[in-house]
Amino acid sequence: MRLILLLLLTLAVSCKKESEETCDKLSLKGTWIWEKSVGGFGGWTLTPESEKTSQKIVIDDLTFTWYHGDSIIIKNQYDYKLSEDVIFGTEEKTYIELADGTNFSVELKDDKLVLIDWCFDCYHHHFHRSK
Repeated sequence: MRLILLLLLTLAVSCKKESEETCDKLSLKGTWIWEKSVGGFGGWTLTPESEKTSQKIVIDDLTFTWYHGDSIIIKNQYDYKLSEDVIFGTEEKTYIELADGTNFSVELKDDKLVLIDWCFDCYHHHFHRSK
């Protein structure tokens, strides 16, 4: 009886984990509009107004594309991953790994996305989902 209960509990936990990871990746897809970037050695805040430009990220099934104005600055295939440990002093364990080796920690809450550069004194890039 204990063996059956343990087996059922194991299946329930593994299905839940797989379902959460799938749902997270699905919710990551879409068009994201840049609100601000905060960081750097001086803790600067950059906004569309201060930089006189717009930025957006488009994420589909296979490709992560970052636009600066009308120009593409990053276009790569990506993987959405879960780390065993927190990353670069953040509380985040989820991250995007681009095909060129670039990584961003990911905070995803509702229609808000924060991408965190993987370095010290780097930027936290804040986006909202395009409607």
